[in-house]
Amino acid sequence: MVAINADTFKKIFGLEADFDDEKAEEIIDLAVDLLNLYGDADLANMGGATGSKTLNLESKQKGAVFVVARAIYYGFYNEPGSQSFQGQGGSMPDVMASPAVMLAVKEAARQLAELDVDYG
Repeated sequence: MVAINADTFKKIFGLEADFDDEKAEEIIDLAVDLLNLYGDADLANMGGATGSKTLNLESKQKGAVFVVARAIYYGFYNEPGSQSFQGQGGSMPDVMASPAVMLAVKEAARQLAELDVDYG
């Protein structure tokens, strides 16, 4: 088992230290929720006080969580190649409406479910 937290998320995605820990925790929890929804993974959400939550996962579970967290982060918070222009309004894309995000979520859930099969 390996413990993950907001700092784990920020390090993996190369985010600045001032990226909000609560936002990172919400992304991780949403990733877990989507894996549970689409893959029946039965993973727990992060536990502890907001800003210092942790989650213990097996290596394969961590991989799946971060594949989905990446899709959520880049699909909603920071789309690759996007630029912000001062003074111009915009709206956040709907993550669930993105076929690429949903494909990543469903594929991670499928692979995690296949890894849980016991052939012994």
